[in-house]
Amino acid sequence: MATKATAVDLGSHSSKILVAQAGKHGIKVLRFAGLPHGEGGHNVPLSQSGIPLGGSVCGLAGRDMTLRYSQVPPTPDWQLRNLMDLEIQDLAQQSGGSLSADFNLLPSADAEAEVDTVLLALAKDEALDRLQGDIKSGGGSVAAFVPNCIALYNAYLKCGPVEADAVACLVHIGHQTIDLAIVKGTDLLFARNLGSGAAVLDSAIAASFNVSERKAEALKKDLLDLDPQSRGRYSSGQAEKVTLAATAAAGSISAAIQSSLSFCKAQTKIADLRLDRVLLSGGGSRLRGIRGFLREVMRCPVELFDPFANLDLSGLPAADAEQLAAMRHEAVVALGLCVGRLDDTLYSLEILPEGVRKAQRFRQRTIWNVLAGVLVLVALFLQYNHGTKKAAAAATATASLKRQANSANQIDAEAQKYVDENKGMRSVVDHLAGQALPLQGLLRVQRAIQQHLPAQIWIEKFDVSGGGTQKKKPTVVVEAAGKEVNGMLPSRAWLEFMQKLHSDPGMAGLVPKMDDLPKTDAAERWRVTIDLLEGR
Repeated sequence: MATKATAVDLGSHSSKILVAQAGKHGIKVLRFAGLPHGEGGHNVPLSQSGIPLGGSVCGLAGRDMTLRYSQVPPTPDWQLRNLMDLEIQDLAQQSGGSLSADFNLLPSADAEAEVDTVLLALAKDEALDRLQGDIKSGGGSVAAFVPNCIALYNAYLKCGPVEADAVACLVHIGHQTIDLAIVKGTDLLFARNLGSGAAVLDSAIAASFNVSERKAEALKKDLLDLDPQSRGRYSSGQAEKVTLAATAAAGSISAAIQSSLSFCKAQTKIADLRLDRVLLSGGGSRLRGIRGFLREVMRCPVELFDPFANLDLSGLPAADAEQLAAMRHEAVVALGLCVGRLDDTLYSLEILPEGVRKAQRFRQRTIWNVLAGVLVLVALFLQYNHGTKKAAAAATATASLKRQANSANQIDAEAQKYVDENKGMRSVVDHLAGQALPLQGLLRVQRAIQQHLPAQIWIEKFDVSGGGTQKKKPTVVVEAAGKEVNGMLPSRAWLEFMQKLHSDPGMAGLVPKMDDLPKTDAAERWRVTIDLLEGR
């Protein structure tokens, strides 16, 4: 896993370059540059950013790539690789040109379906060569290409407001593309890229007002208001006309989300799948009223996706921080490209250029095969030299273990003998204890009662139960009654009597437990229960 990554998002209106670093406290953004384009496309050299672009990861969107889904039975990785290679070769023959591709499994929505869904990303090598040329002209190189929709998903996983079991639709609205990912909790259900974005609104406005696309875009920024609550309350008549001209075209954005949800239902076999929220990013997310428009159509919360709110931006130069503040929604994909490189637990789908593929193949096969052969020879040499010593050490260790085992068996036999003797003596003690009645305790109770019994109290019942062959514990139950004598209330005399019993040295270890009995017309009555074995 890399600790630092550079990402390049080559959009139709601007190029975004972002450098991030992984640290102990999360992701830290180090550099950012947004390079706007003129009317000719990519006419601003990337070198003007002043950011080194060596080994950067580049985003793919629109017509530069294609996403396909395949369902296969659960297979080992090597067999799955062979299946995908065959499919890629077949698609390359159909397209009439060489393709580069990568694939990864999607989380299974149904564990009992016994089928895996594979997401396959393909790009024509000529498109990759063109993008590499753009970055090379800026003094950089490309380490990998990643679909923008996958970068969007990774930005959400790493920095977004992930909610367990909530279904979120991530929508990055560019000028000419829409990148979309449907996520349930942390699982990617569906990813899609479309070759149309906010430019469809420019075309609709241009056709309605018979103006150029550039003029239509200016009208869109200044006057368009798609919020349903603004209907009938537009700032001007011109704003109302612009909005009416673009409303039908804006429906293509909501239609893209709805059709993606339908495809996702068919793909995952989740018929009742519903969106809990839609998170917008990209330049199109800034369109006035777009959230209200989509909220009315989708019937769920629609919010702006701002992953930078959870990141450390303290390392950015002042100029970079100001530029990022102005383009933070457009920079979401660039951030996702970076975090995908910085965290290997995120979803990986990287299309490698041919040069990078060959170098990687050489490292993985040729170099490692040579190193493996050298290591085998060294291991055999060491094993030959030390084999005799290891055998002698093993024989010595075996003899020592045998002696230890014999000693342990002897100790275990003696210990078992003492355990059996202890069990026999314990059974005799338990039997004698069950047959005995603690008469000494009984005598102590009688003496204490005789010594402290006041004139107001008399004993009605003195009962001994338990002990001997009985299974019950031996107890003494004393029932007493009292009446007023010499002006002292019987209840007070009883309390003083109980206090004297508690403090009598002869009652040490014996705790009387008192219960009140129903009164009679002539006297108050109490009961005292004493467990003769308590405290023994």
